[in-house]
Amino acid sequence: MKTLEKNYDKIFFYFLLLIASTLIFRKFSSLLILVFVVFNLSFYKNLRYDRRKLFWWFLIASPFLLDVIFFWNNDSLYQGWKSAEKRLSFIIFPTFLLGYRKTFDYKKFLKLYAFGMVILLLLLYVRYAILYFDNVLKYIHGIHLWEMGYNFAYSFGIHAPALNLHMSFVSICCLYLFFNRKQGWKPFLLHGFFLVMSFVIVMYINTRVAVVTTVLGYGIVCFFELFKNKNIYKAIKVSGILLGVVITSMVAFVKIFPYSVEKFTEGSFSDMEYVGNLDAVEHPEIRFFNKLVTRVSIWKSALELSEDRLFTGYGASDARHELVDYYKNTDQKFLAKYEFPTHNQYIDFLLKFGVLGLIGIFCFMFGIGYLGWQLKDSVIISFFLLFFISNLTDDFLIRYDGITFSALWFAIFANKYFYNTKNN
Repeated sequence: MKTLEKNYDKIFFYFLLLIASTLIFRKFSSLLILVFVVFNLSFYKNLRYDRRKLFWWFLIASPFLLDVIFFWNNDSLYQGWKSAEKRLSFIIFPTFLLGYRKTFDYKKFLKLYAFGMVILLLLLYVRYAILYFDNVLKYIHGIHLWEMGYNFAYSFGIHAPALNLHMSFVSICCLYLFFNRKQGWKPFLLHGFFLVMSFVIVMYINTRVAVVTTVLGYGIVCFFELFKNKNIYKAIKVSGILLGVVITSMVAFVKIFPYSVEKFTEGSFSDMEYVGNLDAVEHPEIRFFNKLVTRVSIWKSALELSEDRLFTGYGASDARHELVDYYKNTDQKFLAKYEFPTHNQYIDFLLKFGVLGLIGIFCFMFGIGYLGWQLKDSVIISFFLLFFISNLTDDFLIRYDGITFSALWFAIFANKYFYNTKNN
């Protein structure tokens, strides 16, 4: 026990790093988080709190607290508890990261996390290429390109948009590290390799929102580095190299996988005249399944349903069932058949918790942005933009990977903010 106490800070750092790097493996990371809780409770005397930390604790914990506040609104208490239990990470990570007695080496953490994730995904792809070689050949010949990122993600048990949410952030971290590397050709080549590989992985998984937010995140990092860097010429040169690499990578990718162009244009935004009337077309699942028109139809239905319980919502466990029933009652057979969730976290919280849920989720999101702005940290601001936009077309706070990802990094950012400003 004395040895653990002596090495507490080092163990805490690498424990946190291992959790961050394995969130894409639900069972393994869940076990790690449990052990992390036991470890920290064993050394609870090291935790430090004050009123200022308490405010951030409540803000980070707000998605879980909404479950608690509206627990009475669930028809099934068991299902209500299951919904709340999924969001326990919003209690765990702020409790131990805000209570942690100091900050840690933020840049070292980002580097080990980002590089480790790129290596892990490359190894997973080698595994995929060996086990599913027929799929790889099929994609090289331009067959069923729409499924390649999804099949890769499913091969180790994660949904492609969730995986690309992680990898988009990893790629943005790689760019930040590329700007802040040591001088010399070796660091240039090393950081350049991980940056290019991270972007290639994002492009391969190829979920639209993640690709767009990665490029936007790149722009934010470049903007901040240009203004904070005393050597403007160097910053402009690096930004120019980056732009060339991104454009070259995208052109090469499109040449190999031409379906990407269709996916980001006609495949996304066509047929909007069928919003709310998807069954007017025969076999709508073939024509509409992955298009924006389907999501907009879902949002329309969810907003119409939410009007009846604007202040109380339908409860965390019942809202999904109520939405599916609404599809049936309004004769939307396609949506009812596949029982689509809201695919929008803001509307999801409005449907579950009413107006208070909508206010709560916006406070949660903009809390991350506030930390980034106060710290003038391009990584945090990029994370805010990435997570805010991603939740416009998906609902990551109902999924383990999205819950743990946001809870962990929000708590890390809050730890950095507190210990960077406590003496100001």
